[in-house]
Amino acid sequence: MQNSIQTQIREQIDIAFRNAIIVNPAYLDDEQLSREGQFAVLTEIFNTNVRNNEIREVCSHFAPIFQGGHPVHLSVLGKTGTGKTITLLYLLQEFERLCSEKGIPFQQYHLDLCCPAPCFRALNTLACLMGASKFYKRGISLEDLMTAIERCLLSTSGYVAIFVDEADNIRTDPNTFFTFLVKRLPLRVNAKIILLFASNRLNWSDNLDPRVKSCLKMRELIFEPYDATSLQHILGLRVEKALRPGTVEDGVIEKIAAVSSRNHGDARKAVDLLTRAAYLAERKGERITQATVDLASDEIERDKYLAMIRTSPKHLQAALYSALTGKHKGHALRTGDAYLLYDRFCREASLTPLTQRAFTDLLSELDMYGFLRASTVSLGRYGRTKEIYVSVSPAIIDQMRRLIRSNLDLSNEVIYGNCSGSRPKAGGHLRVNGGASEPGAWARLTRC
Repeated sequence: MQNSIQTQIREQIDIAFRNAIIVNPAYLDDEQLSREGQFAVLTEIFNTNVRNNEIREVCSHFAPIFQGGHPVHLSVLGKTGTGKTITLLYLLQEFERLCSEKGIPFQQYHLDLCCPAPCFRALNTLACLMGASKFYKRGISLEDLMTAIERCLLSTSGYVAIFVDEADNIRTDPNTFFTFLVKRLPLRVNAKIILLFASNRLNWSDNLDPRVKSCLKMRELIFEPYDATSLQHILGLRVEKALRPGTVEDGVIEKIAAVSSRNHGDARKAVDLLTRAAYLAERKGERITQATVDLASDEIERDKYLAMIRTSPKHLQAALYSALTGKHKGHALRTGDAYLLYDRFCREASLTPLTQRAFTDLLSELDMYGFLRASTVSLGRYGRTKEIYVSVSPAIIDQMRRLIRSNLDLSNEVIYGNCSGSRPKAGGHLRVNGGASEPGAWARLTRC
């Protein structure tokens, strides 16, 4: 038996190797590539005229360096996946190389604020990048960190470019951080400070102190989402470097590029769709077709919701089922209506219904997961309730309902609005959230 199992394992591994489509997965995930590898890929992409306008704008912005001038600060804005960070890092490396050829002192530092950080941590990280300090958790003042950075740059001449990535992530005392970079540091050092900021938030600087904004004198550059042509170049290069030749049918790259440019213009998501399609084709032992791309697109949208609800507690599934069943176009579903549906569904599924207060907590949890939006509204003398809107795509609502019924061992779907049961007396009210009663709840329910 043991030899048989080992033989099966070897056979499955051999089959996986024979069907392999992805031969170099690093090129489908930039995080697996070294910085040099990323820049090598970018060079080939930029040679196809991708991001030509943005490159031209940044180059013209930095051109005064080579004539002894001082460029103003630059803010690069745009959606995620538009290549802001990697493009700026690539260009800064090229500027540094050109400055070295012409004998112009030039240094660059990349402060990556990928996670929200207070002013202290941001300054400490910047000081560590410059070799001016070690990493501190506490026990040192902001003034000491600022002095250490100034002392490090005191003997530096020429130009110092500081690239603050995700500039909106300075969550505690941002005015102190930006005041230091914009006003204090340029006065204390001999080098010319050039600040670059990147953010997904167009208004990240609106809440800064007016005095800081006045001194910032910032130029803004928008990175637009990738169009279909640019995505075709990006995907074509990934296919060439990552996939086995002859495994992608004609029209696949064009289809992924068209779908991605229409929906979001995000290069990461486009490459992710290509990757998912490649894995699906591998499992089937066939080439990547346009039908495979459709399946991969549906899987990406469906899996994150269905996988979450498949393993959720039964009462959470029942609460979601009541929201999905009671939704009706153009109107919000209120808590009282949703609870009646939940109560009837629990009885059908042989579950003991939770209290309405516990049911409200389930709605809040579903809101947190993104299945629905539940906002609290006041009904005046009738108390408070939640208005519930379903957030998931209409294309997967029926799949979710079928999955929930299957998980609870139920068969055909029941339309609760038409079923009989313990209806309130004429003129009766429905108690909402343990507060005042809400009139007409049962009538709205039967219309859902």
